Amino acid sequence: MILALVFFTSFLFCPSPDAGSGTPAPGVSHAAAAQNLSSLFAGVDDRLQGGHPLNLTPVAVPGAAGSPAIPDENETAPEAENATVVVPDYDDEELVDLVEDSGASLMLLSVQNTYALYAWDELPARESAAALRTLAKDLIRELTALEVSEDRKGLKTSFTLALESYGAAGETLQGTAPLNKTTVDAALEANRQGSGHLSDAFEYLHGSVLEAPEEIAATSLSLPRASASRDALPLLQRYVYEDRTGANDISLMLESVKSTGVYYARDAGPEAIVAEPGRTFLLIQVKITNLGHKGESRTYTIRTPEVRAFTLQYRETTYTPITLASGTSLGEPYTATRLDRYGVKTGYIVFDVPAALNLNECSVRVALDGGDSPVWALGKTL
Repeated sequence: MILALVFFTSFLFCPSPDAGSGTPAPGVSHAAAAQNLSSLFAGVDDRLQGGHPLNLTPVAVPGAAGSPAIPDENETAPEAENATVVVPDYDDEELVDLVEDSGASLMLLSVQNTYALYAWDELPARESAAALRTLAKDLIRELTALEVSEDRKGLKTSFTLALESYGAAGETLQGTAPLNKTTVDAALEANRQGSGHLSDAFEYLHGSVLEAPEEIAATSLSLPRASASRDALPLLQRYVYEDRTGANDISLMLESVKSTGVYYARDAGPEAIVAEPGRTFLLIQVKITNLGHKGESRTYTIRTPEVRAFTLQYRETTYTPITLASGTSLGEPYTATRLDRYGVKTGYIVFDVPAALNLNECSVRVALDGGDSPVWALGKTL
């Protein structure tokens, strides 16, 4: 039965003789045809008995005209004409995430720094500037490593310009030199440019900007406008305390406050000492009196407070007095000295402060030897 199926199949796939010809094609004998057919079906019986299906795909019979070309198993097929285009692996999503995650933090730090600059509150201005500078530098480092597509190059450019501007604002306020109008104006302008570029970057985003980190969001954007404490003394109000031994009473008073943008050192020719742009010299008149001996001690002299014991507080910034030469146009400078009974010492203590400083928000504290620290409100007068 199997052999009959083989011979029947051979008739189906055997090459037909030329139409109208009863004889085999020239050059092909009956013996050759039989041999070719035998080789074509070699092993068919074994494959059928073994349960393997027959491959009925037409094959080329040697010598048959029009037979399809079968490539050798070692030959490779020609590549398809429409090969798949390799798309570069861009960092577009990483760029969007970077802008969304850091945008709010940049805005909050910039607003805080700008407000401190307008108020000339030097300590928070420097602290917020340092934080803004550090964040901008870290983000620039991350941004530089990103490769983006043409569609995201505008976003990357705007964000880069924003970070460079914020970094410049922070850099302007580095160091310990007092703020002046030049540095404040430069920092304000850099913040303005940074915020403008950051706004441009947000225009490329379709979603909303994510919330700021907790440590940034918790930052207060309103600087304290605390006036002097209720317990602060007004000008011309004296504070009486004992000396270290408790043998003498001492009267300490801040009498007056005035400001000037220039003074002269008479010993130098005279030489003009001019305040930096946006700053002024604040002069506070101090008066100390030895009220006299008390008790059984034989100590009759006192030691007045050192100049460094006086500090001026404006919002969150503390100022210490500057050193004055002995002979200036300001008059007699205050210096620590010894006073006999009923002796009096007067003189100016000078602070280099912003010209925009509001006296109603200023106070002067004096750290005394006995541990007391009386405070005077510069905006109040007895």
